Amino acid sequence: MERGDLIAGRYRLEAEIGPGGKGGVWRATEQGSNATVELRRVRLPMAPAKRERAREQLRADAGLASLLDHPNIAPVHGLVQHDGELWLATRYVAAPSLADLTATGPLPPHQAAAIGAQAAGALAFAHSPALRIVHRAVAPRNVLVGGGDRMTLTGFGSGDRGAPDVEAYVAPEVANGLEPGPQADVFSLGATLYAAVEGRPPWGEGDPGQTRTAAMRGIVEPPRRAGALGPVLASMLESRPRERPTAAEAAQMLTEVARTSPADARGEGAGGRRWLWIAAAAVVVVVAAGLLVWPRLGPTTVEATGPGPTLGDPATAAPCSMLNPEWFERFGKPILETDGGGFERCDVYIESGPDRAVARLQFTAAGEVLPEGVPEERNGLVIVRSAPVNGECVRTLRLSDGNDVRVSGQLLLGPAPDPCAVADVATDGALAMLARGPVPRRPAPFDTGSLATVDACGLLDRAAVAKVPGLETVEPDPGFASWDCDWENVATGAAIDIAYDRDEGIKPDAGTPRRIAGHDAAIRPDEDRAGCDVTILHRPYTEPGGNPADELLLVKVDHPVPIPDPCAQAIEIAEVAVDRLPAVP
Repeated sequence: MERGDLIAGRYRLEAEIGPGGKGGVWRATEQGSNATVELRRVRLPMAPAKRERAREQLRADAGLASLLDHPNIAPVHGLVQHDGELWLATRYVAAPSLADLTATGPLPPHQAAAIGAQAAGALAFAHSPALRIVHRAVAPRNVLVGGGDRMTLTGFGSGDRGAPDVEAYVAPEVANGLEPGPQADVFSLGATLYAAVEGRPPWGEGDPGQTRTAAMRGIVEPPRRAGALGPVLASMLESRPRERPTAAEAAQMLTEVARTSPADARGEGAGGRRWLWIAAAAVVVVVAAGLLVWPRLGPTTVEATGPGPTLGDPATAAPCSMLNPEWFERFGKPILETDGGGFERCDVYIESGPDRAVARLQFTAAGEVLPEGVPEERNGLVIVRSAPVNGECVRTLRLSDGNDVRVSGQLLLGPAPDPCAVADVATDGALAMLARGPVPRRPAPFDTGSLATVDACGLLDRAAVAKVPGLETVEPDPGFASWDCDWENVATGAAIDIAYDRDEGIKPDAGTPRRIAGHDAAIRPDEDRAGCDVTILHRPYTEPGGNPADELLLVKVDHPVPIPDPCAQAIEIAEVAVDRLPAVP
């Protein structure tokens, strides 16, 4: 876009005034009225399904935002479409953003509080029962500050959520996949004010991945410059949404700080002492699962005691330590299976007459969003209870270090027991284990020749991966504990996946038997001839219970289109992987 372009036959672009997250922000003139507006281009996801959902969400958000009539909110004029792109028009405010104001240094706490009080008041108006509008993207660039520190909040209905300079201020529950509510806006405003007085956002200044990981953990380093503003920030930045004040309550507390003298706002003199008592009455800052610790005013600082429930070293975490067979005796006879499937998994089979079910606990790396289901928060953990599908009921516990504990109950034979009841028993037990302390470690290290000691991504070099068209420049994506790895071109569908499994030999349904690099193996082409599965027996071993078992290497290759012999290249790739396996003692 260039100066002079006419957008939707209505707005003439005059000057670009900001990056605007996923699009761009321009000052423009509305044709006919000559009114000056801020025009914000909105970027939509590339995937068609996500793009359409995002488009509908934006239209709904913009429609609601147009109802906002408040002196501290930039009015939203509407959403227009131009060349397939959406543009949001709002009233133009000729004022720098809070990001601009703090570019040369932090603000004094009383000044930040005065600006924040106006923003909180604007949010309280939007959150009111009559409107119930959530901003979703409160951040310094959406807080405009004019003469006399008059604040205007912009960005309502803009779809800016997900932009890097918004993600740095996102609430922990949103980083963990929950939809933002009013309390998420309160957190983001607190994070914005934190950055204004500290000179950096609460989740640090790393790359987007580091920022999201920090946000998911929810640990905010106590500020050192906030003075009397500190206790208010403590309440606004509480990791648990229900412990935060409402926007109206935050506005009242911020107003009180803004009325203090600059010396008092630094925590000096009577004002600082008075705020200790105001803070004690207004907010009780607790250490729940180590999620947030805030200093009291004064020279001493209480440091964070550590993160909430974490998995620790993935390779040494013991999944079976969190699944006790005795919990399931109410359903039938429980049988512990320590070595079924991957190394990150534990099973308890339940037998009751002809009926059979399984309770399963599995460690996984957390996805970018939570699974579908009903989320809740308990003791610093986000728990998602998903609806049963095909006789399986899943519960997901999101830990604070970017890992999940996936718990499930599944029917294998017959109608009983209730798989969700099984999953809930396993979930309650896992929660109790996490409340008692760190996840226990495995009682002994893996055998020297075990696949568990091998980085799956290291089994293939770039030359091997490039055998599949479309993967020449694709980087590996490691899974949990590097026990699986995939290379995928999402545009074409070409992919290679390597994973580890444990079973009693190679099952007949694995495909046609053959030998690969001196190992027993089986190959099975996909029905559409665009892919092939290769199963390779790495080594036999004895389970802790004395039963024989085998470690298996699984190689899956998918081509962009069907080919005459999809297994030929899969075998070549599997041979490269097998050559890099450790020797079996």
